[in-house]
This record gives sequence, C-alpha cells and structure tokens, in this order.
Amino acid sequence: MKKKLYAAACAAMLAIPAMSFPASADTPELPFTLEAPRNVSMVWLDGNDSANTIEIHYSQNNPMSNWSTRKANPDEYDTVVAELNDMGYDDLWITAQIDWSIDTADDWHVNQYWETGGYDADYKQHLGDWAYTECSYSPEIANSEWIFRGMGNIDDPEDWAWHGSHTDSEDIPGWKDVLKEGQYKVVKGDDESYAVIDLTEHTIYARVRWLVTCRPLEGDDLYVTSEWSEPAAIGKDAVQTEALKPGDVAAPVISDLVYTDEEFNDYPVIAFRLAVDDTLEKQLAQVSGTQGTLWMEVEARKQGSDEWVGLQGDWMIKAGDMEIGLQNLAEAEGSIEKDTPIELRARYWISQADQEDFYTDYSEVLVFGAEAMVVATQAPAAEESVPETSVTPYQEAPPTSGAWWIILLILLILLILAIIIVIILKKKKKDKKS
Repeated sequence: MKKKLYAAACAAMLAIPAMSFPASADTPELPFTLEAPRNVSMVWLDGNDSANTIEIHYSQNNPMSNWSTRKANPDEYDTVVAELNDMGYDDLWITAQIDWSIDTADDWHVNQYWETGGYDADYKQHLGDWAYTECSYSPEIANSEWIFRGMGNIDDPEDWAWHGSHTDSEDIPGWKDVLKEGQYKVVKGDDESYAVIDLTEHTIYARVRWLVTCRPLEGDDLYVTSEWSEPAAIGKDAVQTEALKPGDVAAPVISDLVYTDEEFNDYPVIAFRLAVDDTLEKQLAQVSGTQGTLWMEVEARKQGSDEWVGLQGDWMIKAGDMEIGLQNLAEAEGSIEKDTPIELRARYWISQADQEDFYTDYSEVLVFGAEAMVVATQAPAAEESVPETSVTPYQEAPPTSGAWWIILLILLILLILAIIIVIILKKKKKDKKS
C-alpha cells in the first residue's frame, strides 16, 4: 500500500505540468532544427546494476546541441529567454522518449498518452515504469539513459511497478501487463522474485525520439515530437558493436577562440568551437556501445615554451562553445603578462572496455593573447619572536601557603612539647622539696 501511495503522490506531482494538451494542430515554431535521434546503440550492464539494466546511447544534431549549450550558459541564458519570448514562449525544453520491443522490431508500446505525461483528459494515469516518456537530456552530442532497470517485486501484490494499479482514478499497466509470456523468466531472490530477460535467448529492440515541450506566454503547453530513430538491437540477433581502433578517429577541429565573461577560481575562461561531423557523431555512439568514452583533452603553453599544460573545462563533446579555464596554465607559469602569445591544442582520448586506451593526433594550434595573470602566493608566516629574558641568580622560591601550614603545625607541636617538658620538670622539683 505504501508503494501505491508513493506512486499516486508522484503521479499527482507529474500531473501538474502534464495536464495541458496541444491547443492547435499546427506544429509550433522551434528555435532549432528538430530531427530524429541518430546512432542509437545499447549495451547490457552485465548485472552490475539490476539483472536487466541496459544503457542506451543516442546522438542529437548540431543545431539542437548548439541551442541547448547556449541555454545552459549563464552568459547567454537571458538572451535565449528573450528570443523565446519573441517567439511567444515563456520556456522550452527537450526530453527523450524511448520505446522498446522484444523479439520483433514492430511490437512497440507508444500510445496517445506519451505526449501528456501519461494522463488523459480526465486526469487518469495510463502509463507505468515501462514507458520511458521523460528521459534525461543534455547539450552534449551523445546522450544516454538506463532502461529495464527496475521491474518490481513479483511476490508483492501491491508492487505497482510489476502488477500495475487498476482503480477508478488510474489504469496503470505494470510490467506483467506489457511483457508477453515467454519473454522473461522468474528468478527467486533472497527477499523477492523478479523477472529476467535472457539476452542469449531474446533480442530487445529500442528506438528514440525527442519530445519538445513549448510553454507559451499565455495558454496551454504545446508538444512537438521528432520522428523515431532507426531501431537498435541487443541480445540474440543483434549485431555486435565493434571497438574503435587507433587511427579511426580524426584529430579535433577547433576554431573561433574567444574570452568569455566567466571566471574559474578568479582566472580567465576561454571558449572555442568544436566541429562535430557525422563521422565523429557515429564514433561517439560506437564507443558508447562498447561501454567506452570519447573525451576531449585541451593543453596550452606560453609560445616558445617546451612544456604543455593540461587545462580544466568542458570535456564531453558538444557542438556549442567548449569552455576551458586557464588556471592550470597560470599556476604552472606563476605569472603571465598581458598579450603574451598563448598556444592551445586539443586531442581526443578514447577508452573502451577490454581495449587499450589511445589518443588521436592533436588539433591545429590556436594562438591567442593572454590576459594578465598572477598567481597569488601566500607570504611565509613570520617567525614568532621570543621575548628576551634576563638570567638572574638562583633564588629559593618562597614556600607556598601549604608549606606555611606545615611549618606552623611543627612549631605548634614543638611548643606543646616544650610546655609538657616544663610542667614535668616543675613537678619533679616540687616533689623533691616535699
């Protein structure tokens, strides 16, 4: 029951932005070219998350990446919002939707509720965890998501992820409602039973599309979807993705280097454009399909120096501005005078499972004039001065108050003894006279 209450609470929160339906059959205007995701690939995590978790990768085109990079940049955000306002929007955002099919490439699960957060016009929910309608999105060319991660506890009749929830206010199919008999087997764990899809016996197909939500200055939200991508496959009948080899990936092509208005730890930040062609886009997906990564490394040096210094900044591949901080260069040099010629270059680092890492060739070197940079050095702490002391002859320390009490006690005892002795002597003398 707790799980159902939690699910209902989540559904209620999701319903707030999802209640609006497209107000017009006309396709809303977008600030970029909307195309289907490309280069879809999948990799099974081999049980390193859940028994079924699959990581799916897909790429976006340069116009989408460039616009999203601008929107994510604090320096350009206000400009992007102003452009959206001129188009009649208060905001606009992108998410991915992922559909799937098992053992055939045409048994898809998309329906009319995928564009409205799962709700119908009467606010009744119709989608469960198996419907990937609002997946994460980033400005990078390559995006990814985990699917088939949590399919619920078969032993728990109140587990809505597996069994669904069928009431007057919702009709949510669970995994057991959308999986067909024979597509999975039940495995008994320590505390629960769960479904496992054996990829040696089955093939999972998946396709991806973009969902763009347009929020007008007035009126209801509008939705625009791209075409679906070409399907990718994993499992029994899937074609194995080949690893990239040294020499496959060309050197980065960089241009348009400028200073930004940002700083990183009080040091200047530069930006340049990275060319992302179709070949690189495919290779990003290819390396992802082998559980690998393709990153960019950037180095700089004072012109004439022999030592290149690695810089910090953007390393994930995107079509928008790549921002790089100059802190490491400043710290390596100690100080750099204004307009000192600085050389900059970049290369790709490719890391893949069960393969040796390798690098591409370096890009062409860009030269730019430095901003004045001085590394603040901390002055050494002043030695604590020890006050001079004069040496005086040894003097016996005066007794403490406790010592005085002891002395007084001794004197008192001696005095009493003396009195006793005097009394005894007087008594003896008196006895003699008598």
